[in-house]
Amino acid sequence: MPFCVLEKDRKTFHYFKQYVQFLESEHKTCLIVDNEIQAQEIRNHLASNGFSSDNHQEGINWIKNNGKAFRDYLNSIKIVYLIWKCMGNRWTDITWEEFLELEEKVNSLKPVCLDTIF
Repeated sequence: MPFCVLEKDRKTFHYFKQYVQFLESEHKTCLIVDNEIQAQEIRNHLASNGFSSDNHQEGINWIKNNGKAFRDYLNSIKIVYLIWKCMGNRWTDITWEEFLELEEKVNSLKPVCLDTIF
């Protein structure tokens, strides 16, 4: 499935805010933010596991093992953004509590709606 259940954590909220800030100020696609976030995840993986930053094989391994699931995670964050944006909100408006509420609603719709989107 192209979506996942989102965790209630600050990292997910931070990524959501990255999407909002980018999409509210740029007229480009989400793919730029997707790639930036995934690249940072790979850099964090390399650093936290003692690999050098130029260890391309370990980066490829991360992508093979985590790439699809991570992109599903990012897709789910973008669904939260889509709903939030359709509600007429601005990027400076979102609070942690509002994000959690939206996230919970999206998570509850995953099995009945999101899992049927191809």
